[in-house]
Amino acid sequence: MIRILVVEDNPGDIHLLKMALQIAKLECELTVVDDGREALDFARRQGKYASTPIPDLVVLDLNVPKNDGLEVLEALRANDAFSEVPIAVLSSSSSPRDIAKAKRIGVERFIAKPPDLEEYMKIGAELRHLVMVEQPLRTSSGG
Repeated sequence: MIRILVVEDNPGDIHLLKMALQIAKLECELTVVDDGREALDFARRQGKYASTPIPDLVVLDLNVPKNDGLEVLEALRANDAFSEVPIAVLSSSSSPRDIAKAKRIGVERFIAKPPDLEEYMKIGAELRHLVMVEQPLRTSSGG
């Protein structure tokens, strides 16, 4: 089973992401973190996340409360435990500056949240491809 960390504060987007992953037939267990401070705890393996398994994929919104997604992204990439974990930014921000900074930090995909349902459902296939095809050793090694 694929473990996915989702950093997202919008319940509607979480619901849509779950639907997209089901359509893509990606069997997964989601850990949802709804603010940047909690995501930083996860990235730094602190508090209740000290012994949580490392996910096979991180899906990160840049616009989360408390600490922004770019700060979370930097913390993830600063932790060696996450060095091989693919990260996909799924954000309503399509700012060229945000995209450039995210890619510089080490994001595998930057996906702008699409305005329509049909396009949103395609995200599941893209994430499935990212975790199954581009990272086959991580998923087969048990994480």
